[in-house]
Amino acid sequence: MLAAFNTIIPSIRSIQSRPGVAVPNHRYSNLAPLPYDTVSFGASEKNIENKKYGVNFATAKQVNVIAKDSEKYLKKQLSDIFSDIVRDPDDPTTFDRPIEAVSFRTKSAESIKEKSASRKFFNVQEIKSHMTDLVGARLIFADASKQNIDKAVLRLADAEANNKLKILEIENYRPDPILDEDGKVEKSYDYASPKALTKLKNECDKHGSIIPKRDEDLPTGYMALHFLVQLPNGLTGEIQMLGTDVAELKEIEDLCYKTKAGKSVDKKYAPVAKMLQPLADKSDTILQNEYMRYTRDAYIVQRDKEPQIGKHKLQTKFLEIPDYLPKELDFNVIDNKMRECDALSKKDNK
Repeated sequence: MLAAFNTIIPSIRSIQSRPGVAVPNHRYSNLAPLPYDTVSFGASEKNIENKKYGVNFATAKQVNVIAKDSEKYLKKQLSDIFSDIVRDPDDPTTFDRPIEAVSFRTKSAESIKEKSASRKFFNVQEIKSHMTDLVGARLIFADASKQNIDKAVLRLADAEANNKLKILEIENYRPDPILDEDGKVEKSYDYASPKALTKLKNECDKHGSIIPKRDEDLPTGYMALHFLVQLPNGLTGEIQMLGTDVAELKEIEDLCYKTKAGKSVDKKYAPVAKMLQPLADKSDTILQNEYMRYTRDAYIVQRDKEPQIGKHKLQTKFLEIPDYLPKELDFNVIDNKMRECDALSKKDNK
């Protein structure tokens, strides 16, 4: 089953434009494997330069090896749970399945070392106990309707009931609903219904401790469901569920976040990081606030896009940046620059 599951995980880079539409292939380079942390919320103070914080590289590498073993477990369990509803990009008969792709990533030793410094973790046990994104899985839904997400959430509930997974926390990230003049919900951005999430939580609660369920409106407007799960070797992993269009913006927004927070980025994206340097100036509160507003609006636009069914995808533009903000910070400009860096890196590695 696991072998079959791995073969049907689509290569996002293979997604092309619809027939007759001459647009470049769009990339989800953070999906297979994910090069960034799966959780990137809120800037944290950096202590990387202070050698007294964090673990050394050898210790970080040790944790990375442990995490890779735990990733194998998560991959097998998710294969059992979801393989029949994941699309095969080479089989049109599967295009009615809701999940576009499933990807996995283990946090690199470099990233483990950096995060241990920022969070002040000093040994393997502290990292294993408190670093909850060492192993990540991401389920990208081509059709992220509430009906489809609910079905996936209920599968997690069944997995919990049958001891295939042990879920430790539910995190529901979405903007607060829009209310009308009478206080009634006019528009909601939740991926899953309260009924499905409550069903999952109740199933988890039956197995021991009462797990937390967080409903949060992040300043960025990011929308996804995250589930923390218990893994072998004493690790905690994370499963994400989100739509393709939101995932597309998340890739770019992660790079913006890392620049703002002073985190290291992939060397191939150095030209992009240089272009994003205005975001690192925390004293420019006007830019910080207005860019956050732009990011929030851009996520809502992505969430509102209609799903595109089938193998060929039309590349759609992100929300354009307001004319009073630097044009180089437009998500479309950043996306194009990242694509240039990808192409150059690919050429250099031949």
